[in-house]
Amino acid sequence: MSSVYVVGIDPGPVPGIVGLQFVNRVLLDVDILQCSHHLAPVLLSTLLRGGGGEDLTLVQVENFVVSRRSSRSSTPKAGQQTRELIGSLQQTCQGFLIPVGLQTASRVKTWASDERLETAGLLEATKGMRHAKDAARHALFCAVAEANQPDPLSKEWRTA
Repeated sequence: MSSVYVVGIDPGPVPGIVGLQFVNRVLLDVDILQCSHHLAPVLLSTLLRGGGGEDLTLVQVENFVVSRRSSRSSTPKAGQQTRELIGSLQQTCQGFLIPVGLQTASRVKTWASDERLETAGLLEATKGMRHAKDAARHALFCAVAEANQPDPLSKEWRTA
């Protein structure tokens, strides 16, 4: 029996955190959180500590890229909080000896469409929580690209 736990995180002033647990390549459980930036490292630590039995645990965080669009949509303080949060999340994972993958939003959103999220049962589960929805995109992308789990649009995809 192989068990994989993948956590996707959308950092920022209101971070989203989504954990996906796969057993034998079947999605068994989903953890969905949206919180303040102060709580995110504590909640991530709780999720990682709660796992323990997985053969593989991966964490992927949206890489914060300063661009014309990000400067329009957030304040300098929000950008600073996001960068600090990414550092705190990396430190949290380092304490568990788990590497943190950074991935751009543009790459993940291109692949992790609403259709994929819906098939995986994540679209309805994150309704009204846009940051958790983006975290779900990162978790699903990482599960398929890095942990060799099935694509929700493939014939192999199954949920419990």
